[in-house]
Amino acid sequence: MYTSCGWFFDDISGIETVQVIAYAARVLQLAKQLFGQQAAPLEPAFIARMAEAHSNVPEAGDGASIYKKCAGTMELNLEQVAAHYAISSIFSSFADETLLFCFRIRRISHDIYTSGKGRLAVGRVHVASAITGDAKNFSFAVLHFGDQNITAAVKAYTDADAAAFEAFAAEAAGNVQRADFPEVIRQIDRFYGHADFSLTSLFRDEQRRIVALILESTLGDIENSLTKIYQDHASLIHFLTHAGLPKPPALTLAAGFAVNAGLRSVLERDPIDLAQMRSMLTRAKADRIPLETPTLSYIADQRMKFAMVELQKSSGSLKVLDRALALARAITEFPFELNLWQAQNIWYEILRTSDNALTALTAEERPRWDKDFDELGACLTIDTVAMRAGEKADLRAAAD
Repeated sequence: MYTSCGWFFDDISGIETVQVIAYAARVLQLAKQLFGQQAAPLEPAFIARMAEAHSNVPEAGDGASIYKKCAGTMELNLEQVAAHYAISSIFSSFADETLLFCFRIRRISHDIYTSGKGRLAVGRVHVASAITGDAKNFSFAVLHFGDQNITAAVKAYTDADAAAFEAFAAEAAGNVQRADFPEVIRQIDRFYGHADFSLTSLFRDEQRRIVALILESTLGDIENSLTKIYQDHASLIHFLTHAGLPKPPALTLAAGFAVNAGLRSVLERDPIDLAQMRSMLTRAKADRIPLETPTLSYIADQRMKFAMVELQKSSGSLKVLDRALALARAITEFPFELNLWQAQNIWYEILRTSDNALTALTAEERPRWDKDFDELGACLTIDTVAMRAGEKADLRAAAD
C-alpha cells in the first residue's frame, strides 16, 4: 500500500492505481481467511468508498467497478497456484522442490502420458505460502491437445485419497495410450467433478512464456510451409516478374515470407553463411521482394554489437577479431543503411585503450591487428584515418 506512484495519479483507472487496488484486494482476501465473519463487513465498506472515486474515462466507471473488474480477479489461493504448477509442468521441467513466486511447491508424484499431439499430466503436489504459512496437498490432471487447447482439474488431496487417485491415473493413462481422449475428459469430470482451469489460469508472465513456446512451434510450421511453396514455384515467380505480369498475392506472400525468414535465420547463425545470404539478396532483388528492413537491421545491429563486446573482452585475440570482421563484411552487403552506433562506440573504445588493453598480442601480431581492426572500423562506416589521427593528437596533448 506504500507504492508511492499509486497516490500520484491523474485517474483511478491508471495502471499504478489499479495495482494498489489489487494490494487492497489481497488484504481483504487475507482478512477473510484469518478473521472469517469478523472481516465480512470490510469488503462492502471498501467498495462503497471506492464508488465515490469516479474515473475520467467514462467506460472505466468508478473505483468500485474497477475493483470488481480488475482487482477482484487478482485474488489468489493455493488451488490456483497448484493449477498454475500443473499446467506449467506440461511445458517445463521442475525440480522436486521449487519456489514459485512466494509459494513453495514440493512434488509428490508427476507422470506424463502421450499419444500423438495429445498429452496427459497427472500428479500430486504440496503447496505452501512462504508468507502466510498456509499449506495444502493437491492432486491434478492436465490434458493438452496441442496449441492453446488445455484443460486442467485440481482438488485437495489426502492420504486417504491415494487408492482412488492411483486407479484414476492408471485408467486415464490407458485411455491416452488408446487415444481415447473423450473418455479421458469424462474420467476427469467424474473424478474431479469439474475442470475449471485452462491456459488463461496461468500467472501472466508464465502465460506469455508458454504462448511464446506454442507460437514458436506454430510459426515454424507456417514458415516451413511457405518456404516450400516458394521453393516449389520460385521459377514461376521469377518468370512473372521479368515478364511484367502480375503475381498472385498468395505467391507474393510466400516469397516475401520465405526470403525474409531465410535472411533472419542466416543473420542469427554463427558464423554467417555468406553464400546463402548473397543468394537470398539476389533473389529478393531479381523478384522485387520487399525486405523487412527494420527487423533485419535490428538483428544485424545486435549481432555486430555482441561481436564487438566479445572483441573488447578478448584482450586482442586475433581469432575473435577475425569473427567480428567476417560479420562486418557480411552485413555491409545489405542494401539498406544500418544503425551501428553501439558497435562504433565499442570500436572507438578499443582503439582508445588499445595500448594497454591488447595484452594477448605479441609484437609480431600487432601490425596484423591494426590492419584488420582498421578494416573492421571501415566496415562500420568509421573514418579510421581521422580517428587514429585524433587519438594521436589527444595523446600528445595529454603528454604536454
